Amino acid sequence: MDGEEIAGLLQAHSERVITSGKRQIYISRANVWTTALRQFKRPWFAENCDMLYVTFASDEQGGEEDAADLGGPRREFFRLLVKAIFQDSGAFEGTPTGCTPRLNILHLQNGEYRTIGRMMSTIIVQGGEPPAFLSPHVVDYIVSGDILQVDVTPDNIGDPELRQNLVKVQHATTQEDLEDAVSCCDSWRFQVEGLPLVVTMTNRDVFVKNAALYHALLHRQSCLDQLANGLSYYGVLSLLRENPSLRVLLELPEEDKDLTADFVAGVLKPSYSVLGSNRRPREELTVVKFWEFLQCVENKELRGTFGDRTLTEDEEAFLKTLSPSHILAFATGSSKVPAIGFHPSPKLTFVHDEHKHLPVAHTCVNELQLFVNAATAADDDEFNYYLLVALMNGSVFSTI
Repeated sequence: MDGEEIAGLLQAHSERVITSGKRQIYISRANVWTTALRQFKRPWFAENCDMLYVTFASDEQGGEEDAADLGGPRREFFRLLVKAIFQDSGAFEGTPTGCTPRLNILHLQNGEYRTIGRMMSTIIVQGGEPPAFLSPHVVDYIVSGDILQVDVTPDNIGDPELRQNLVKVQHATTQEDLEDAVSCCDSWRFQVEGLPLVVTMTNRDVFVKNAALYHALLHRQSCLDQLANGLSYYGVLSLLRENPSLRVLLELPEEDKDLTADFVAGVLKPSYSVLGSNRRPREELTVVKFWEFLQCVENKELRGTFGDRTLTEDEEAFLKTLSPSHILAFATGSSKVPAIGFHPSPKLTFVHDEHKHLPVAHTCVNELQLFVNAATAADDDEFNYYLLVALMNGSVFSTI
């Protein structure tokens, strides 16, 4: 399936499984994992299929942010939740091919892998960025349900030393080298029933394959089963097994490219005044400046546009991390196009006001609002600086 077919399939599935009510959920941006876990573990929450209605607690202001969730806060929450699942939950570890569950007895006893599966299902069905960070062997097991159908290699193992030792066994060219490599595995290999006790050049590949299967899958199969069980929420597991090409929603892509400036410019369509209006030329100039800003961000040239302007330490640091995906996230709450697509389509709009300068994002309607006036139209760095400040303070300049 191509992206359009996947979006259509998910849209139809979402309409079938999401019920008509809403579920209020309160989230702290400073503690996304902790606050999300508290909500998703509640039994009534897990049994409910209503659309999430997200309210962020503003740590800076000591209260709730004044933003109703018509889609933007929910997309932002999903983006932050995907990051929290794989970085903050303690439930996953990295491998050269993607993330795999880390065996954690306490997580298992508390059903946290199941809860994470429910989170992933919710993200997929309710229009978030796909949680596509899992190693292919994990997705193989989820989609097939059969551990013997999964092709596992040492690269699917998280422990670097264990992985390196198996690679040495795999690439040994003489019996002496093989024996030396196998001796590095003595601390665990005799505890794994079924592995060859004496490893030779003849059975070496069987040893490596089965040892990798044990460490990458069998050793943590209970975690994987809980995760798959959680993915049955909203019928996502059945959907994956009926349409294996949907594995792209979970699997780390071989080459995860950042969004380009041209792509973001194409997504954010200008909503101009009518042709012939005296406002139209200034709006077109603003769009050109916006496109130039995107190109400078992509090419890491933005700092040079500020000339002798003195930037704060925070602004200098932010410049180094800024990418075109930040601009999309500012406008929509999502740094990637959700698998289900954007609804409504993102756009640039213009406000002709001489007294306002900092761009504003209306994430619920996927709209980036640019102010058109003498300051933003001037042939200097003011437009770029206003946009930089707005991006740095996204929670302040993103509204309903």
